[in-house]
Amino acid sequence: MAKNTESLLKELEFRMVVTTAILSTLDLDYVLYVILSGITSRDGLGFNRAFLLLDDEEGRTLKVRLAVGPRTGEDAQRIWTEIEREEVNFPDLLPRFEAFLQDTVSQALTREMASFSVPRNRLEALAATVFQADGEGEAEGDAPLVGVLARCMLNGTPWCSNALTLRHEVGGTAGRIVELRHVAVVPLAVEGRLIGAIFADNLFTGHSVAAEELRSLHALGNLAALAIDRARLHQRTAAMAEVDGLTGVYNRRYYSAAVDRALESARRSADSVSIILFDLDRFKRCNDQHGHLIGDEVLKDVARILTAGVRGSDVVARYGGEEFIVLLRSTGQEAAVQVAEKLRAKVKESPLAEGQVHGVTLSAGVATTSGEESAHALFDRADRALYRAKLAGRDQVVLATDS
Repeated sequence: MAKNTESLLKELEFRMVVTTAILSTLDLDYVLYVILSGITSRDGLGFNRAFLLLDDEEGRTLKVRLAVGPRTGEDAQRIWTEIEREEVNFPDLLPRFEAFLQDTVSQALTREMASFSVPRNRLEALAATVFQADGEGEAEGDAPLVGVLARCMLNGTPWCSNALTLRHEVGGTAGRIVELRHVAVVPLAVEGRLIGAIFADNLFTGHSVAAEELRSLHALGNLAALAIDRARLHQRTAAMAEVDGLTGVYNRRYYSAAVDRALESARRSADSVSIILFDLDRFKRCNDQHGHLIGDEVLKDVARILTAGVRGSDVVARYGGEEFIVLLRSTGQEAAVQVAEKLRAKVKESPLAEGQVHGVTLSAGVATTSGEESAHALFDRADRALYRAKLAGRDQVVLATDS
C-alpha cells in the first residue's frame, strides 16, 4: 500500500533532520549515534534496538562499534515509559550525545556486544552455516547471527526476517545468549567497498518488519555509509597531520598541543609532568659512514624503541632532525630520569637498521614541572640539560636545574 501524504512528509522531515545532523559534524562517534538514534526513535524508524558493525583499521574484521537500545524487557519498558512521558522525539535526542556517552546504562548493549565480530576472510564459510532464508515461506527456528550477517554482506543486499531467531553467545559458550527477533540487516558499502553493516530488531515489541520499513532502513544505511566514510577520511587526514612522515611517531605540532593539555591538567591537579629531550650522538657521522637511507632506518628504529619503552598514555614525538621528545604525564623527576636511562641503554644495546648499525648512543635532558611554568620554559630547561649532557661527553642523562 502506498504511503499517504502525511506519513510521506513525516519521513522526508525525518531524513532531513538526520542528513543535517550528520553533515554538521566530522565526529565519527556522533555520526553513529545520530544514525542509530534515528533507527530506534519513535518518530524515526521505530526499531527496538539497532547495532552498527564497522571494519577495523586493518580492514580484517568487522566489529560492533555502537549499539542503541535496551538489553532486557524491563529496561525497555522503563525507557519507553520515560520517552512517552517526556514526549522525547528524534531531534530531542541529538543534544544528549555527551550524556549518552557517559551513561553506563545506555552503553550496556554496546559493552555486551563488544566481543561480537565477523572476520572478512571467513565470510563465505560463515555464510554457509545458515540455510537460504530469503523470500516468502522462509523457515522458522534459530540461526547464528554471525552467519546471517556474513550472508547478507556477501550478497550486498538488505534482508529481513520475522520468523528466524538470531543468536549470539556473549563471551563464549558459558556466556549469556543474545537473541534478535524480527530482524532487518543492511550492508554498508561505499563505491562497492564493504565497510560494515547495520542490523536492527524488534525483540521486545514483536512488531514485524515490513518491506517498507526495510526499504527505509536501506535508504538510511546508504546515507550512513557515506557519512561514516567522510568522517573516517577526516580522521585519517587529521592523524596524518599529527604524525612524522618518516618515523611514524607524533610530530612537533602534536607534541606542542599535547604538552599544553598536560600542563593545564597538572595545574588543576597539582600533578607532575616531565619531558625527556633526546638527541642522537654524532648522527652526522652515521649518515656519512652508512648513507642517508641507513640513517633514516636508524631514526625509525630509535622511534620504535622509544615508543615501546613508555606507557600508552605517554607521547613520543620527533622534535626535529635527530631529536626526539617524550612527554610523561603524572611522572616526577626521579621516575623520569629512570625512564630516560632505560631508553638510553635500550637504544645503545640494540642493533639498528637490520643489524647494520651498532652502539648508537643518546644524550638526554630531563625537566619536570607541576604545571607552574609554560611549555616553552619547560622545554628550555630540558634543552639546556641536554646541552650539558653533550658537553660532559654524550651518552648520558642530565636532570635540569630548577626553573
